[in-house]
Amino acid sequence: MRSAILNGRARRIRPAWLGALLLMTMTAPLLSAPARRPPRPPQDEGDVRETLQVLMIVSMKKALSLTRDQEMAVIPRIQQVFEEREQYARQRQDALEMLQAKLMGESIPEREYREAVMHLDNLELAHRELEIRLREEVDQSLNPRQRAQMRVFVPRFHRQMQMRIDEARRLQPRQMDRPRPAPQAERDWDRDDEEF
Repeated sequence: MRSAILNGRARRIRPAWLGALLLMTMTAPLLSAPARRPPRPPQDEGDVRETLQVLMIVSMKKALSLTRDQEMAVIPRIQQVFEEREQYARQRQDALEMLQAKLMGESIPEREYREAVMHLDNLELAHRELEIRLREEVDQSLNPRQRAQMRVFVPRFHRQMQMRIDEARRLQPRQMDRPRPAPQAERDWDRDDEEF
């Protein structure tokens, strides 16, 4: 009789025990998995650029040991260089898109090609002349040692930032649902040639 009672209990407990065991084995991986963070909103490219510019200015002030008077003269010029580069990049991109549209069209007069190419060349020339003028204005506020330090600082800063960006990209898991940015047009000059 006793074995019959135990057998009856075992039959009732066994399905409950198996259900509990199954539930624990199914939920264990979910409970032990690290919590997923909500996806971060994509940062605006302008925010990233501005952050890098501020970082560059702060690093440059420290690397060159700028005095307050020098900061007052140099920093606004550096900011002008940044603004000029952004404006030039937008204008150049617009001009390249117009040129590309002309190239896709049929029976476009050669005069329009010449004008489009000349417009691109004039944009680049004006950009370079303004950058040279701004660099000369910055140099006037620096002593010879600081000028030399500036020529070394800028390419080193660009390399360090690029290395950090590359490292962050390697560490960040790829997000399949995020669209990839369109490839940017190649630059006409070597980044190491830039002074700021």
